[in-house]
Amino acid sequence: MNPEPTIAAMRTAAQALRTGDARDRARAIQVAQDALDAAKAVALAEIDATKDYEIDGASTLNAWVRNQLRLNSGQATSLVKNVVALRDLPLMAGAALSGQISAAHVRVFVYGLAHVGLEPMRQFEDVFVDVARNHDPAELFETVKHLKDTIHPEDLDDAWERGMDKEDIAVDALPDGWHVTGFLNTVTGAKLKKVLDSVSAPHDAEDTRTGAQRRVQGLDDLLTDILGDGLPSDKGVKPHLSVFVDADTLEAAASHVKATTENPHLIPTTCRQHGRRSSPATVRSDQTC
Repeated sequence: MNPEPTIAAMRTAAQALRTGDARDRARAIQVAQDALDAAKAVALAEIDATKDYEIDGASTLNAWVRNQLRLNSGQATSLVKNVVALRDLPLMAGAALSGQISAAHVRVFVYGLAHVGLEPMRQFEDVFVDVARNHDPAELFETVKHLKDTIHPEDLDDAWERGMDKEDIAVDALPDGWHVTGFLNTVTGAKLKKVLDSVSAPHDAEDTRTGAQRRVQGLDDLLTDILGDGLPSDKGVKPHLSVFVDADTLEAAASHVKATTENPHLIPTTCRQHGRRSSPATVRSDQTC
């Protein structure tokens, strides 16, 4: 591939490093870095094809990359995969090698080649390159995915069916809380969203809580109300605590409460019980300690 666009990006960055302000330097460095990522991908692909990594005693490209470039195998694999798009999509390759788009953008084109197809990607290549020049990789991905859904609508049906099989809600305990995940069908999901929207609405104009705070508090209030009315599995019996005591214990407790309520000044402050001394002036003959 033509190295001149990459060399030009490096020259611009070198000039900015000498004379530009911080903003110019940052922009030029980013352009040069993106251009060099594309050039590095091309070089790695050539090394992989010729097995030149064996010259340095490496058995695989990934091993060579770890030893020589101090990159992990995932980074190397990602860059090598980018070469497929750089080879098959010349407009995109020119933009990448000149630093107009990043390696992350190129990975979206790789996705498009795998899931949309070579011909559709070439047909809309100029559109996608323009999107990549002016937007982040996430926006480009949504654009490519829209084309995929248009060309291969049956994939949406397959995804929907697979999703229905995975319908579930999981609430897993963590050291500092609970992690909630899951997938709901359209109707159940709409019901849940309607309820959450209702219970998380601001109380008034002075309600300064964030949306997240209102949603969590609203859900907590809703669950508290449900538990207060009793769970269906408990046949509507509200949560309660049962204490079982015999009649003698209950009678003694009632007498003690009555005595301490009606004549608190006659109750001994200390009792001869378990080795403690009583106060004779306050102990009545009919009082048990």
